[in-house]
Amino acid sequence: MGNPLHFSLEVPKRAHQLLRDLYEHLGESDGNRLPLKATFLLSVSMPIVILPIERILKYRRGANSGHMNDAVLNPKLADAVDQAIDLQAAVHQADFFIGPWQFASLEKGVGFPNLALDGLPDAIGAQLDAPAAIEEAKNLSANRFCKILRNALAHGGILYLDEHGRSSSTAPVRRFAFVSTDNPSNPTKLFFLRIGMADYRVFLQKWVEWLKTKAINEILAEDVGVDATESSVAIIPEEDLPIENRAKGCQSRPL
Repeated sequence: MGNPLHFSLEVPKRAHQLLRDLYEHLGESDGNRLPLKATFLLSVSMPIVILPIERILKYRRGANSGHMNDAVLNPKLADAVDQAIDLQAAVHQADFFIGPWQFASLEKGVGFPNLALDGLPDAIGAQLDAPAAIEEAKNLSANRFCKILRNALAHGGILYLDEHGRSSSTAPVRRFAFVSTDNPSNPTKLFFLRIGMADYRVFLQKWVEWLKTKAINEILAEDVGVDATESSVAIIPEEDLPIENRAKGCQSRPL
């Protein structure tokens, strides 16, 4: 593949190809209770999510420094990313959104808990378990949703959770919680987004599909007459998908 011409478009595609090709070859542990699938999924997701935000969106919205500005490589793609990660519109309206994400928040009060020591607070776990948590996640602005995810991935604000969505030092990892403050300079709240590992894989596929589709529509369609609908599709094996997504097939284009 060589050196990418458009780093924040091509590297997420390559990272997703690694996820698609290698994920099922990993075991649940290496003998030391290390959840290799969780670690691999989390590691691969970092460039997939962070690069388009840092190297396209940030500069499209006027960052002063231009030392890693992919927005100028194709302004139409940059415009499409800017429009999708809307400051006001609910994230469920965005083409990249999929999955039963759950949202909760915690007021700072006299101080934030040390999640590294205590894990997910019980009160937050209960909030995330409530049916309203899914609706609250869907109705976050696209910008807020992406900020939480980006900040958590970039700054280590991630909790490994068990199948019940709780912190556990012994149970296998089945979910993630992504944690970010409301304001980096003067935080008053912690925001939590929770998702199952299988659903997170589907979200990453949707995210990369969105980037690729926008690139095809905005770049190739104009330059060489190729439309996104003309691409063949690759499908995550049905047995790997969450039950609620199996009927849909959750298709994405090959990378």
